[in-house]
Amino acid sequence: MRRTLTLLAAYAVLAVWPSAAAAQDDEAAIRKLSSDFFAAWTRHDVKAMAADFAEDADIINPFGRVAKGRAEIEKLFTAEHAGPFKGTSYEATVSVRMLAPGFALGDWESTVTGMHDASGQPLPPFKHHVAAVYVKKGGHWLTAAARPYAFLPPPAK
Repeated sequence: MRRTLTLLAAYAVLAVWPSAAAAQDDEAAIRKLSSDFFAAWTRHDVKAMAADFAEDADIINPFGRVAKGRAEIEKLFTAEHAGPFKGTSYEATVSVRMLAPGFALGDWESTVTGMHDASGQPLPPFKHHVAAVYVKKGGHWLTAAARPYAFLPPPAK
């Protein structure tokens, strides 16, 4: 009986091991995808930024502008980087939660630095949060949806 339980426990560990390793590989790939996006932002390479998104992805930026599909997302990034985000840098801390095979949720605690207002005066760092949904298509992770937003201060008591 003891031998049977030991064999069952060993089998259970072996059955879970490949999926745990695959999940770690997937999480690393998502973190790299995110890191590549941040680097592309700082280079102002909107084509590379948009390439991190699935063809049918969507985004709603913090100002409420909606873009659906990779081509529209690239146009959104082009407009942003010609305007308020021109010359900025992007940094973020990313957490990843694997939801199911091929699906994950990312949470970014993000900061954009180097923004200027319309008169050219420097603005404070733009601290915000991004909720991102990732999908694995053709063996590659892509962003399916992104929702960057800034938290509001709590109401006065």
